[in-house]
Amino acid sequence: MTILDLPDTTTWTGLLADIAAGAKDRDLDDVNPFDQVAALKRAGFGTLRLPTELGGAGVTVPQLFSAVIDVARADPVVAHIFRTHFWFVEERLRTLDQPGSRAWLQKVADGKVFGNAFSEKGSHAVGSLVFNTRLAAGHDGGFTLTGEKFYSTGTLFSDYLTVTTTDHDSVAIVIVPADRAGVTIIDDWDGFGQRRTGTGTTRFQDVTVLPDEVLSDTPYDAEPVPSVQYTLLQLYIHAVVAGILENIVDDGIALLRSRERSFSHASATSPTDDPLLQRQLGELASSAYIARAAVLDAAAAIAAAIDSTGPDGVPDAELTAQAQLQAAKVKVHLDDIAPRAATKLLELGGASAASRQRNLDRHWRNIRTITLHNPVGYKARVVGQNLLHGTAIPANAYF
Repeated sequence: MTILDLPDTTTWTGLLADIAAGAKDRDLDDVNPFDQVAALKRAGFGTLRLPTELGGAGVTVPQLFSAVIDVARADPVVAHIFRTHFWFVEERLRTLDQPGSRAWLQKVADGKVFGNAFSEKGSHAVGSLVFNTRLAAGHDGGFTLTGEKFYSTGTLFSDYLTVTTTDHDSVAIVIVPADRAGVTIIDDWDGFGQRRTGTGTTRFQDVTVLPDEVLSDTPYDAEPVPSVQYTLLQLYIHAVVAGILENIVDDGIALLRSRERSFSHASATSPTDDPLLQRQLGELASSAYIARAAVLDAAAAIAAAIDSTGPDGVPDAELTAQAQLQAAKVKVHLDDIAPRAATKLLELGGASAASRQRNLDRHWRNIRTITLHNPVGYKARVVGQNLLHGTAIPANAYF
């Protein structure tokens, strides 16, 4: 039974409350959220997009993103861990008529989580889809996988790993169990935010890849086709930011209510009655509201593109471009307002807000780390170019 099937909605609320209860201290003490991820898996969080006939909840794309925002409000680290999992599910749903897709979705229905090993350090341009990780011919029609990845978000918590690799003059995506011989997962991500997402190194040393574990193999010179699969990945991290903004509001309320004194020259004796602080809290709440609304609006655009997908697995080009542009606009806006909101939170408490035990700086650190995933200037320029000249949108996973 999935979380949205539960007759008592307080169960979902209670689960989120349990996750939220330790989030501040997990960040403070640098603790991995293994128990919280496991609780979400048991609740069926990873199956939300599966149709009911395949063992899922059959939620829409906007409903999924609303749930992601809810989880991120409780703990953005936990929400971020599932990012590639939902991309994997969406790709299998898009290719449901292809051999193997239903078998992989059955594993999702069984509670398995799929992580990523996509990015690499080195000189290759981000988004070029040229990798040092290699897929070579092996025994009995299989292959061997060798290479090293970084930014492997979620891998530490996953059952299976999706891996991008170069195969001669093409790029292949393969999938292997996380515990297969030759796979080494190193928890060495040292970012100042989103610290416990497992965003570290993954090494593959002569890892066996079976023929049915090759998900795709695309020549480098293949013409790009319309797709919102990577748009979903991009919007996902902004859903996490939207959740953090809601958590900022929660902490702002608690912070103001915890203050017993104000300044002698303040407008009110009690901080909760100070009109300036009330206004500031209202502005934070407004930012959080608009963030959720913007993310869900872009999610609806993604859903419209997905619904237009034909038998060839390709969605309508115009709807795809609209979804990509809407997701880009969400980033441009949130990259501006979200870090400022995290700073404004601290002003509600004065010097006491800087207490290490309160750990309120985690919101700014987490937001700023997420916003660094892609340069916002490139996104804004593409939006402007498209408006002025109808310029095509970059056809890669990082826009």
